[in-house]
Amino acid sequence: MMKLSAAGYWSSVLSIFFAIAYSVAQLLSEAKLIPHPQDLYWLLAPSLLLAPSFLVAMICLYFKADENKKLFTAIGVAFAILYCADVTLVYFSQLTVVIPAQLKNTINEKQVLLFDRKTFLMAVDCLGYFFMSLSTLFAAFAFQKENKWLYRGLLYNGLLLPVLILAFFYPVFYYVGALWMITFPLAMVNAAKLFNNKAELSFKMKLSYEH
Repeated sequence: MMKLSAAGYWSSVLSIFFAIAYSVAQLLSEAKLIPHPQDLYWLLAPSLLLAPSFLVAMICLYFKADENKKLFTAIGVAFAILYCADVTLVYFSQLTVVIPAQLKNTINEKQVLLFDRKTFLMAVDCLGYFFMSLSTLFAAFAFQKENKWLYRGLLYNGLLLPVLILAFFYPVFYYVGALWMITFPLAMVNAAKLFNNKAELSFKMKLSYEH
């Protein structure tokens, strides 16, 4: 129990950290305080690390759900795997191949691997966050009665699903989708609280048993 709570807690905390790191970089990039394409390093590096952290957190939530609610968290894990596989492929290839080529001016704006609005890899990235939203949306219903704050956090992030897809086609939705900077950390904060409470409870029970 302690190992599960620790894994769930720290993966949730890391998800919060990497999400905030990405959000700060995104705001600085939009304000033109970080030049392009150097800004992509600051955007994609935390995003690359966020994916496996989120996946581990979702797996831990699966084990925390009641037995009759595990179907919801199992579906959540399935979509989290798709999200992780999707975006890590995009971000790793960008960080190791595409961005270095851009900095050396050996790749032009017509290259299929370029990461920009309405490009092929941006579409793949949007699909990844579509899967992330589906993951939190389904997982939310496993905690509807057991933990209302976790339920709300996961649900709010899941409800951004249509906005994240529309943002690819209509830039105005990009700013609405920025609510992810609030909804996702909120969901992970409540997940961390769940695991932290369970860890404290297990520790107290252990102390009581020893005495």
